[in-house]
Amino acid sequence: MIKDRGAMKWTSMMLPEHLLLLKKWKQEVQTEPPRERAEWELEELQQTITRALAQRNYIMLTIWEEANFVQYGGIIKEMNEMELLLETITTTKHIALKYIYAGYIEVDGNSGIECKIE
Repeated sequence: MIKDRGAMKWTSMMLPEHLLLLKKWKQEVQTEPPRERAEWELEELQQTITRALAQRNYIMLTIWEEANFVQYGGIIKEMNEMELLLETITTTKHIALKYIYAGYIEVDGNSGIECKIE
């Protein structure tokens, strides 16, 4: 009976660049995009962001970035229909609104008004 080792037998003949590309492709295929948010969740998120902009409150935003959730905290300086300008402690970031997944306003270091969508 012949024992087939599957993909193991081909890895020794591949270039390192090919292995890296295969690994990256496998990660892309296996990562799941975030779930679609309901309309009420989007409205609540919009109200939280608008309130933080109007009152110049510190806001924590959860962003979908490169197949991972990343959190940024700062004060929203500007906002238009496509993106917002978030001033963090070290930099100023342009964040597209379509990638914002959740957000909550922090009042005096405590999490206050919350809009977490999970």
